[in-house]
Amino acid sequence: MRMKKFELAFQNQLNELGVRRKDVCEALSITMPTLKSKLRDPDRFRVSDLRILKKMNFNVNQLLEL
Repeated sequence: MRMKKFELAFQNQLNELGVRRKDVCEALSITMPTLKSKLRDPDRFRVSDLRILKKMNFNVNQLLEL
């Protein structure tokens, strides 16, 4: 399955930050399948999710531009 732009950009940021998807799941208090579905449909991210990602040093603005 091909990654969408958002999912690919997210994965690139994970690699740059040295963060695992598991770490993101724990920070957002969600399961891995939930994270995967949010990555496939970024409109499912809540503002609170984005704030947490920003605290984890994700470049949220870059992700939102996609």
